[in-house]
Amino acid sequence: MARYEQTYSGERRTSSVHVQLTTTERAQLENGARDAGSSSLSAYVRTLTLRRLAEPGVIAGTRQNPDARKLAYELSAIGNNLNQLTHIANIRGNVPARDELRAMTGLLKAAFARVIAL
Repeated sequence: MARYEQTYSGERRTSSVHVQLTTTERAQLENGARDAGSSSLSAYVRTLTLRRLAEPGVIAGTRQNPDARKLAYELSAIGNNLNQLTHIANIRGNVPARDELRAMTGLLKAAFARVIAL
């Protein structure tokens, strides 16, 4: 007869990964685990790594920064409108402001780069 009743019937963790950290990096992880209320450092690191694998791609950390998410949405809408206007201008064969469109595209790319840096 077992000393303790087994309460976990799922897959057992038998594989490990070894990662070298600086003392500062380890302290940051330990602080993060404590702040998150994690039961252990291992559980916290497992949550961080596996959660990121399961999530769809995150642009500019927008999941952590709601202002960046809103800004990325607005920039995307502006880019979409610009694309539609360019498409209509090309169909009609009348693109009088081609240089302005190129300049606007450059500005949008720069704005996206700033959002990604957030």
